[in-house]
Amino acid sequence: MKILFTSHIPTQYIKDRDPLGIMSLIATVKRAGHEVHCCFPEMGPIEDALRQFPARIIAYSFSTGIHNYYLKVNETVKSRHKDIISVFGGPHPTFSPDFIEQSDSVDAICRGEGDIAFVDFLDKVEKGADYHLSRNFYVRRENRIYKNELMDLIDNLDDLPYPDRESVYEFFPSARDIRIKNFMTMRGCPHNCSYCFNHQYHQLYAGKGKMLRRRSVGHVIDEIRGVASSYPLELVYFRDDNFVHFPSWVEEFCHEYKSKVNLPFVCAGRLDQITEKMGSLMKMANCVSMEVGIESGNESVRNNILNRNIDSGRMIEGANILKKNRIKMLSENIIGVPKSTLENDLETYSLNKKCGVYYINSEMLQPYFGTEIYKLAKKENLLSGNINDVTQTSILKGESILRIDYKNQRERLNKIIAISCKLRLPVWILRILIYLPLKPLYSIIHVVVKGYSGGRLYPFKTTLLEKVGILINLMKQHQIGISDY
Repeated sequence: MKILFTSHIPTQYIKDRDPLGIMSLIATVKRAGHEVHCCFPEMGPIEDALRQFPARIIAYSFSTGIHNYYLKVNETVKSRHKDIISVFGGPHPTFSPDFIEQSDSVDAICRGEGDIAFVDFLDKVEKGADYHLSRNFYVRRENRIYKNELMDLIDNLDDLPYPDRESVYEFFPSARDIRIKNFMTMRGCPHNCSYCFNHQYHQLYAGKGKMLRRRSVGHVIDEIRGVASSYPLELVYFRDDNFVHFPSWVEEFCHEYKSKVNLPFVCAGRLDQITEKMGSLMKMANCVSMEVGIESGNESVRNNILNRNIDSGRMIEGANILKKNRIKMLSENIIGVPKSTLENDLETYSLNKKCGVYYINSEMLQPYFGTEIYKLAKKENLLSGNINDVTQTSILKGESILRIDYKNQRERLNKIIAISCKLRLPVWILRILIYLPLKPLYSIIHVVVKGYSGGRLYPFKTTLLEKVGILINLMKQHQIGISDY
């Protein structure tokens, strides 16, 4: 059976061009004997693809923020192709399953891990069986919506095929040609941050298997070597939520990676898990940068509201270990947390300075539907909009649907916090800058600093044309939104 996958590959960031979720689904679908084609989620490419590849299924995967765009595209597709079955997956359908009720054009949504469930669904459609009873799926059939239970989590990730990059790279050659490639070594996250969906995911899969699962070191190494032999690769980027969570695995990996790959790599991890031994191992294995979560400089906000459970002193210790090993840090931070203050956000700036991070990546908080922070914002009557007001454009432009004090000042801080840290500006200067009506200028500075810093946090060769293209896309998306959407 023929399945058409639609995906928008982000072009504004140099590190995010491998949609590993879709690549993994494609791999299991093809292993089961089905045919696959990919295209952009726009009507022109979809129509061109369907003329050459008459698919029975059209599949979409997306997160909150671009859900309305995909819904509109699918409504047009279904109006022109009555018999095609539309299937939606990814974070938004998983955590907002009422999405299926928004439009009659939505035939099915897949919740959670789709590797095995999607293949089961496809097999039933092909055989004319009861596909509306497929586990993990909500299915609209004969004017009724069937809501089915989840199957157990996949226990051994080594049983899954490597993500199918070829199918995606065929329709998006710039993702193939860029010299950084994404990999994942594990699934699941051990933490329950209030702004994240992980606590919902834990509840969703309660009693259905082990949440934290990691591939064997050999399996990961073989995939990286295979990709390096087939595509340009100068920098490995691990997309795991917390790469350093299992120290014994990390130790084995670092030694194997050093001897068999030895390419520079970037990963993410918690600063309170960085020990002297961990730091030296990561440096030995050629780790050049690490993404770390600071989130808030105020311990009460960070631990009682965001549920991070990490103290400032331990973060500074971990940061010092990384600096000693010359591993650059990109820190993730949240501005405008419900019940927090402007002073708390300035504390965030100060803690980042103490940690000596190379680049502060900050975002205005968006309370995604169903998260604990969303429930808090709703309880405190801080929501000025609903989930449909959260768009990719609003996220990129640093806008929030929260009612918060000093909102304009905090939005300006969000734009200049990175350059201020690079210049080591004292807090009193920031207090002045955030009151100046210079947001357009601050937005330009934000994009330029982001582009410049990215080239050093993620070091690999880029042509002048690639650099210009990345900068233009950053300017377009952060300043005027996503024109395609």
